[in-house]
Parts: sequence; structure tokens; C-alpha cells
Amino acid sequence: MIEIILNPNGACGQAGKVWDRIEPQFVHSQKPYRVHISHGEDDIPHLASTLSNQPCDIVVVGGDGSFNQAVNGIVDYEHVRMGLIPAGSGNDLVRGLGVDHDPSVLAETILKGNTVRKMDVGEVVYYDRCHETHREPVQQDGFVHHRFVISAGIGFDGQICHDAETSRYKKILNQIHMGRLIYLLTAIHTITSTERTRAWIKVDGKTMSYDRLLLCVVMNHPYEGGGFMFCPSADGNDGILDGCIANGLSQYDFFRIFPYALKGNHLKFQGVHPFSAHEVEITTEKPLWVHTDGETACCSNHIAVRLLEKQIQMLL
Repeated sequence: MIEIILNPNGACGQAGKVWDRIEPQFVHSQKPYRVHISHGEDDIPHLASTLSNQPCDIVVVGGDGSFNQAVNGIVDYEHVRMGLIPAGSGNDLVRGLGVDHDPSVLAETILKGNTVRKMDVGEVVYYDRCHETHREPVQQDGFVHHRFVISAGIGFDGQICHDAETSRYKKILNQIHMGRLIYLLTAIHTITSTERTRAWIKVDGKTMSYDRLLLCVVMNHPYEGGGFMFCPSADGNDGILDGCIANGLSQYDFFRIFPYALKGNHLKFQGVHPFSAHEVEITTEKPLWVHTDGETACCSNHIAVRLLEKQIQMLL
């Protein structure tokens, strides 16, 4: 059974329009499927949890954020395969996987029913949370854990994600199919007000200190923010996280370096520090916004980022 999770109002209504366009392909395939309507991303983890209690294929029609919520609801990765029909503003997951962005092409691939690849899943552990936009369940160790498949970041990129999500311009840009511009416009605006802070970052047990941290991003795939290649060597199936630290950069440095991130050529500049790791622990002097796959739930001044032992089976 193919279980479709759809928020028809997602991506400013684009998700519903995409599903209307591709549903005839599911009908003509004569493969059994069911559509589960979500009324918001908060519903998606519950739907995914209920569906994944038994073997099934789960296909999300929506953006990277909707897919992230579904991943966080999966009970057993061993018996579930996942697919994504992209309808968001960023669509960084399909970009990172190197597959066609066309929903009709992806629907045909999914309907073939083959496990195309396995994909690593990352996890952020929040040792501290404040300014919460919504609450998440606390695990047995007393901390909140949230999974991601694309990237997680703290500092400037987390602030961008938060500001972009709350921007009045996001809906307008989505409606004219230019949603990815919101990240660039927000970055230009946000850099003028972002404070740098002291930070201590432990990479596989080795701690380094930074006096004016702008951001630390940890990535499972090369793209985030609608196509910025912050970690060009990131591979979602290699069992390793790639990261990028920006420290001591002025506003001038930002405008000089940031355009190079579109092609992954920013790593050559002073103040930009790439790394690879199995686990990263980040402590900052003050709480900063944290994002997972472009979604922000809170600020924190102490997080850990790592990979789960199990991978997702993907139909893409």
C-alpha cells in the first residue's frame, strides 16, 4: 500500500495543486494507495507514526519541512520506504539527491516501487531550549531529539530560516514560483543585525573555540536554503556528516563570500572552516536559533549533532 501524506494548503497551496496534477498517474497505475490529509506540519509526525507501525510506502507531497516532519514520526525504518513529491520553496532534498525535480517524473519513479537508495538520517539533541515556537516531546534521557535528512545549523543560517518562515514575502514569492529567493533576501537583511558570539565546537572529541561565530552548519546533503552549497562534498549515504563554520566575518566579508556558496566555492576564504565528523557538539555563549531541514523550533546554546545507526529506504 502506498500511503500519501498531503497538506493541501502546504507551500501556500502548491502542494494541493501538485497532487491534483499527479494523482491520475497513481489512478492509472492501478496500485493501491490512500491519501491522508494533514491540516498542518504538526499533524504529519502523528500520521507517519501511525502508518509506519506496519510495512508500507509513505510518500510526502510537500516541501522539505513536511518530509522532515514525516521522518520524525517514523517508528521503524526497517519496514518503511519513503518518497517525496516536492512542492516547497527550497526543494533541497531532491536537488541533493540529483533527481529530476518534475513531480510527474518522480511519481513514475515512485510507482515503480523499487528501493533506489538508502539515506543517512541525522539527529539534533537539544541540551537547552528557549524561545520555543512549539514544544516537542522529551525523550527518556530528559532531552528533546529531532531528526533531519538535509542539514542542521545554529546561528546565522538558523536565524535566516526563522526569519524567512515568518516573512510576509514568503507567500508572495511561493505564489509566483520564486520561493527560493526568500532565503537570499532574508540573508541580506539578517546579516546587518546578526551578532557574533563566542562558541566552543567539539568535532569527534576535539574542541576548538571561536571568538566571533557567525554560524555552524552540519550537513547530510550538499544543499540548503534553496540551493546554497555550503558543504559541496556532503553525501547522504557515506555515514559521515560534513560541516562548515564561519567565524570572524564582517558584513563586508559576507557580501564578498556568500555568492560563492551557490557553487560551493566559499571554502577557500579565510574565516570559513570546513570539517567532517561522526558527531559534533556545539556550545555558544548565548542562545541562537537552530534549524533542522530549514525549520526552526527554538533557540539553544548547547546542542549535539550526529547520525542515527539506521538509514531510510528511499523510492527516489
